[in-house]
Amino acid sequence: MGYFWKYDCQLEPTPSSMKILFTYLFLIFPLILTAQHSQPHSLATDQKKHFINYIGFRFGGLASSFSHSSSLLIPSPGKKSMPAFHAGAAMDFFSKANYNARVELSYLSKGAKETFQNDRIAIQSTNRLHYVQLSALPLVIKTGDKKINPYIALGGYFARRIGIKSRSKTGQENWENDPMTANNLNVENDYGYSVSAGINIRKRPLFEIRYEAGLHSVSTSSDIKNRSLIVSFFI
Repeated sequence: MGYFWKYDCQLEPTPSSMKILFTYLFLIFPLILTAQHSQPHSLATDQKKHFINYIGFRFGGLASSFSHSSSLLIPSPGKKSMPAFHAGAAMDFFSKANYNARVELSYLSKGAKETFQNDRIAIQSTNRLHYVQLSALPLVIKTGDKKINPYIALGGYFARRIGIKSRSKTGQENWENDPMTANNLNVENDYGYSVSAGINIRKRPLFEIRYEAGLHSVSTSSDIKNRSLIVSFFI
């Protein structure tokens, strides 16, 4: 009802220098490899232990809203955003001092709390969309500190909707189910990009704030995209 009512109302090297360079590399590279393999075994073992991959759980809360254009709407906790929780598993790959990658599988809810009005009437609408979401962060860049290790991350997500609940009310009336709006939000797959900032404690992530922006409308008849601000803790 909410969405139907809204739209009704409104420098080049020379060959000789290159030959010298390649000859230099040809002679020096085997020495570098020999030096690496001749390191004490205990040192190599310590480095391997330091960069062990993280596997654990991720959970927290989020605030989400709908964007009706290409704007970078950033939801904030409050009455104009839909609060929700999320929970799931996370795993790091290719862990180095300054870089790693991560994949996550989570359950979460997204959606929006909106009010559509004119001089005569105001309609409040809430839409909560439940998803199973796969997130990939191929670029996690860290400062490299051994104890407290901040990071930033870029990535994306793909989510499959497993449920939806839409409600609306007019004025002081009671909330009622809104099947018309639920039918308008009829796209079950959602995908987009994410930007994150967080903190690692030694080898493990501890806390993170993430912004996710959908690139695909959740409706075939309207341009409605998910926007979420997510706070996470890791154990």
